[in-house]
Amino acid sequence: MSRFLPLLLLLSPAALLFLLSPCTSLPLRVNLTHIDSKSPNLSMNDRNLRAVKRSKIRMEFISSTLSTSSVDVRTTVHFDNEEYTADFAIGTPPVSVTAILDTGSDLIWTKCETGSSYNPSASSTYSSLPCDSNFCQNSLMSCSDGSTCSFHSPYGSATVDGTMATETFSFGGTDVPGLAFGCSNSEMGTATMFSSLLGMGGGQLSLISQLGSGKFSYCLTTYDQSITSPLLLGSLATPDPSAQSTPLVQNANIPTYYYLSLQGITVGSTLLPIPSSEFAISSDGRGGLIIDSGTSFTILVAAAYDVLSQEFQSQMGLPVVTGHNFDLCFSSPSDGSFQPPKLIFHFEGADIDLPENNYLVRDGGGSVLCLAILKGREDLSLFGNFQQQNMHIVYDVQGGKISFAPAQCENL
Repeated sequence: MSRFLPLLLLLSPAALLFLLSPCTSLPLRVNLTHIDSKSPNLSMNDRNLRAVKRSKIRMEFISSTLSTSSVDVRTTVHFDNEEYTADFAIGTPPVSVTAILDTGSDLIWTKCETGSSYNPSASSTYSSLPCDSNFCQNSLMSCSDGSTCSFHSPYGSATVDGTMATETFSFGGTDVPGLAFGCSNSEMGTATMFSSLLGMGGGQLSLISQLGSGKFSYCLTTYDQSITSPLLLGSLATPDPSAQSTPLVQNANIPTYYYLSLQGITVGSTLLPIPSSEFAISSDGRGGLIIDSGTSFTILVAAAYDVLSQEFQSQMGLPVVTGHNFDLCFSSPSDGSFQPPKLIFHFEGADIDLPENNYLVRDGGGSVLCLAILKGREDLSLFGNFQQQNMHIVYDVQGGKISFAPAQCENL
C-alpha cells in the first residue's frame, strides 16, 4: 500500500475526491420544476417582479460569500432565491422529497424534524457520520462531543443545522447508497416552502462530487411552460456534437462556484468596448462571472451594463419607458413590426448567440419590451438561468469545461 502513497500525494484535492468517492458513476435523470410553475395564476408582471427580486438577493448572497480571502468560506443558504426544484427519494423504504437545486451550494440537506416527510429512525440505511470522516473536515462542520459530526449553515438571520449522516438516495428509480448529507433539526418557519436542498457546486460535499462522475447537465424549458426540465448525471450528461465549449475558471478562494471567462459582448454587429478584465477574477478572489442555476436574470457589473444598455438603446430604435421591473424597457410597437438586434456572449472558445426569447421579456401587461439583463455591483457578474433556457448545458467538472448547445429540452 505504501508504494502508492507518493502518487496520491501528487494528486489534486479534486482528483483525490474522485478516488475516495463512496459512490460509483451512475447514469441518473432527475426532473426539475421551475418555482413559478407551482403558482399558475401569477401574472406576467408578478413573475418578472419575483424573478428580478430573486436575482438581486442572489447577487447579495454570492457576494457575501466572496467577502473574505479565506480558503474555507462558509456557505450560506438564502431561500428567497428558489429557482428550480428537484424530486427524488431518501431512505429505505424511500420517502419522496422536493429539494431546491443549487449549483451555487455544496451541501445536500433535508429536514429531519418530527413531522417532516423523512424520518431517519424509520430508515434502515441511515447512518450518522463519524468525526473522522473525510466529509466532516469542512468549515461547515463541528464535532463538539467528539463523536458526532454536526453541521451549521447560517442564512439570513436564521440557520440550518443538524447531524451529518449517510443515506441511500433514489433518483428516477436508481438507488445511490452512501451519500453524505445533512439531517437538519432546524425550524424553517415560513422562509421557504421547501425543506431540502440539493447542492450541485464544485465542493467536496456536493452531489456531483460525491457521485464521482465528474459531469452533469441540464436543459431548462422556458419559464412560461409547465413542462419539467431534465437534470442528467453521469453518462447521460453527454454534449451534443455541435456544442461549443468554454473552460471552467478556478477561483482559488472558493471551489463551489462555476466561473467562466467572458471575453466580450456583441450587440447587433457591434462588439462592445468592454475590456475582458471587467469579468476577470481579481487576486483577492472577487470579480469574475459565475454561471448559476439560482439566478433568474443575468447581472453584469455596472461598467459593462452601462455600455450594453447604451448600445442596445441605440439599436432598438424604440422609445425608452421607465417604471417597470427591469432597468431598460421600451414601448412595444402595437403591430410588433421591429427586429431586435442580436445579442452574443463571447466566452473563451464559445460564442453564444442568444435567441430573442432569452434576452427580451414582455412587461407592463405586455405593452413594453425589456432587456432581461440587470445592472449589478462593481465586482461580480452572474450568467442567469433565463439566458440558459432551451440550451443543453453540460458541466464537465472533471474535464474543466462547460458545453452549450441549442436544444428542445422537453425532448431530451
